Amino acid sequence: MPYVPAPVSAGLRALSAVAPPLAVRVAARAFWYVGPPADVRPADRAVHERARRGAVHVDGERVVTYRWGDPRAPTVLVVHGWKSRASRFAGLVTSLEAAGLGVVSFDGVAHGASSGRRMSALEHMAAIRAVHDAEGPLTAVVGHSLGALAAGLSLADGLPVDRFVSVAAMTGFDAIAESFLRLVGMPAGLHDRFCDHVERTFPGGVRGVRSRIDLVAHPVPERVATLLVQDDDDRMSLPTGAPLLHAAVPGSTLLTTRGLGHNRVLDDPAVVAAVVAHVTAPLPAVTP
Repeated sequence: MPYVPAPVSAGLRALSAVAPPLAVRVAARAFWYVGPPADVRPADRAVHERARRGAVHVDGERVVTYRWGDPRAPTVLVVHGWKSRASRFAGLVTSLEAAGLGVVSFDGVAHGASSGRRMSALEHMAAIRAVHDAEGPLTAVVGHSLGALAAGLSLADGLPVDRFVSVAAMTGFDAIAESFLRLVGMPAGLHDRFCDHVERTFPGGVRGVRSRIDLVAHPVPERVATLLVQDDDDRMSLPTGAPLLHAAVPGSTLLTTRGLGHNRVLDDPAVVAAVVAHVTAPLPAVTP
């Protein structure tokens, strides 16, 4: 989710009251702002530095990839969210390696060490496919926030992976817009106007993104063993979305936590253990 400075938020709130169309246009520009890449956290530095690096290209941008563990082992793809980077999964990477798995990840377009100035779920999906083609086959994919949304939509589009873990998933275009407007203090009454404007001006002239970027309408296939992790105190990906995703994927498992919020859930030992258990568990037998 874009970081919007307090003065900009205050200006958007004032504009919303006196000039809603202008507020929508200004908010849409702020919505796309990625800003400087997130730094590698000191706690993640050692794992980040020992990764084997590579690159794939997505729509003319260089996307940096990372691999850990035995390249011959079953491989898990981990996909970061907005304003994050691959190194944010360092704790999970270490636990997956200890379980005998290989891990691959990437810095999304305009994130981390990759090139670019803006990113949407569609660019993240394209990067997932490019990394799969370069580093696959994959046994599982784990995504956080926007990364979980992009990974889930990639599975709905046919990404050949058998296990999926969604952590704090954004459910779709409208959910992202709702969180953005709420966090900058703009009224909910501008939601549809804002969504329509972003959809009309979507980079590259892509059409129909509001319905396309919807993980409830385009759910993960039932054949994919799915674990959904959601914290009750998440202010970015609201807890109301997780039951919708759970209902959309028959047989999925919903794990709820409390007091961890949107990002700290990634560091929780119980959550990490549940993720590792899910991606290493035998797949259920398929009925002929």
